[in-house]
Amino acid sequence: MRFGVLGPLEVTTAGGAPVRVPEAKVRLLLAVLLAHRGRAVSADRLVDALWGDTPPTRPLGGLQTKVSLLRRAVGADLVTYRPAGYQLHASADDVDAGRFAVLVARARAHDDPGARSALLGEALDLWRGPAFADVADAGVLAPAIRQLEELRLVAVEEWAEARLEVAGGPG
Repeated sequence: MRFGVLGPLEVTTAGGAPVRVPEAKVRLLLAVLLAHRGRAVSADRLVDALWGDTPPTRPLGGLQTKVSLLRRAVGADLVTYRPAGYQLHASADDVDAGRFAVLVARARAHDDPGARSALLGEALDLWRGPAFADVADAGVLAPAIRQLEELRLVAVEEWAEARLEVAGGPG
């Protein structure tokens, strides 16, 4: 599976076919797990993220229902539970934000401004809009959105500086 968060939330198969993730709360659950990729998120935190001050009568049961729907959409092996909470198993390469960070890091390691410019351009091309665009109003995602948007702005500045160096301008 491939996951996109650099714009509206997007899920595709490895071959590029779109995967439908049903229901707004299931999409929000996926977004929260993607924002914490590689780390478990406690059930209490997920309940708070999904329902805030108005949880269902049986919040853990409601959460388990949403997790079940997410597992059906993306595969049961990708969403696991352990005592620390729920975790989405996706490599950096499976998530556009992860690929973005890797490309930016690779660009920064280059002395050649042409290579830096190309890698930063490739990284910036991954953006399809604001981070987590269709679930951005969920306050729980604010730190992840802020971090991604800041990295994007820095990447744009670094890309512009590298382009100036390639053109022989100041720098």
